[in-house]
Amino acid sequence: MDERLDYAPCVYLSMDRSRTIGIVNHTFCSLLEYEKQGVIGISFESLLTRSSQIFFLLYFLPLINLNHHVNEMFLMMKTSSGETLPVLLNAVVRERGDELLYDCVIIPILRRKEYEQQIEQAENAYRKAKDELERIEQELKIKREELASFSNSKV
Repeated sequence: MDERLDYAPCVYLSMDRSRTIGIVNHTFCSLLEYEKQGVIGISFESLLTRSSQIFFLLYFLPLINLNHHVNEMFLMMKTSSGETLPVLLNAVVRERGDELLYDCVIIPILRRKEYEQQIEQAENAYRKAKDELERIEQELKIKREELASFSNSKV
């Protein structure tokens, strides 16, 4: 495997039609804490949590058979220590010789929740500031009306 692909900032793996892993990159091994020899030849589904296994079987095969690719499939993978890792999987079908293979790129989404929380906090701050501005504008309108009525009563 090319060194750039082996150490890419995403997981690369290739599996056959029975979803047996044939190739993984170094990033896969370091992220999921597996040795290459320990995952080559095993079923991809065995690296998924139970709910992700079901989801994968229900949607991956029909989508890849129909479209010849899968984009942004959310899965939960298991590390060798038993931790879970949320990921997005992209896959394409490739023909190599007389064999069809699924080439996959897996992107961990470790910070997504943090980013979503920051966006939510910013939206909340915006709504609060907007509400406060509307309250101040309403008070200003009332004060202007009072001032106008006061000025009219003096004339």
